[in-house]
Amino acid sequence: MRDEMTAILAIYKWPSQAFWRYFEFKVLKEIHYERPILEIGCGDGQLSSLIFDKIDEGIDVNPRSIDRCRRLSGHVYVEMRCQDARDLQPINGGYGTVFANCVVEHVPDIERVLDGCFRGLRLGGSLVITVPLKEMNSHLLFPWDWYARLRQRQLVHVNLFTRSKWLELLERVGFSQIEFRPYLSARECKLWDALDSPGCIGSGRYCVATAVCFLGARLMPKSARRWLLRHTAEWLSVKASRDCEKGPACASVIVARKN
Repeated sequence: MRDEMTAILAIYKWPSQAFWRYFEFKVLKEIHYERPILEIGCGDGQLSSLIFDKIDEGIDVNPRSIDRCRRLSGHVYVEMRCQDARDLQPINGGYGTVFANCVVEHVPDIERVLDGCFRGLRLGGSLVITVPLKEMNSHLLFPWDWYARLRQRQLVHVNLFTRSKWLELLERVGFSQIEFRPYLSARECKLWDALDSPGCIGSGRYCVATAVCFLGARLMPKSARRWLLRHTAEWLSVKASRDCEKGPACASVIVARKN
């Protein structure tokens, strides 16, 4: 666990991001992915490189992300291109898996995205997405409605839905055999928010988390950064391994098949 947490923390730097991604990583590693695989919103591809040996195609709306992906994770992706997920077109024969990790909650016109994913899959193919659930608003650091709205704006959660709403949307475009694999308990969500909310103070590239990571990479000696990485990963691993309270999950992996 500590080695996995260290690898994820080395990618995301800020503790809250690594903490959340660790739980995603554990669930995603258990899923079988049929090729060819399309990843939507591939970003720099580093987390996916811990999960997959090979991804046939990665798309992202940001050309800078595609450039970073080529530099950092080009060995995993057969092909990468800049494309909006809302304009997804099927390939000959269709994809075996369309995969999106922490992407679809940020994209407007969600039904258009899901419809494109459905058309892009072959019969028997699967859509695999990770999403935060609306339930997380009940398990943040503070119980106030205005705080939940603030966090939703900060996190750019355009589509923060309940499990039943996701089920309705997926069935509407034609998916069946829809499976939810929950992760991030209420207690874990509250700890995540306690770590994350201070880093979100500010705006965009000028938030606290970005500034601290930027300055740390330039001002701290490598030995000090390695020490901090190791001990932070150890602390997060302890928090992630403790017994979780029962209750509704605040995020889920959704696996939906095209039959």
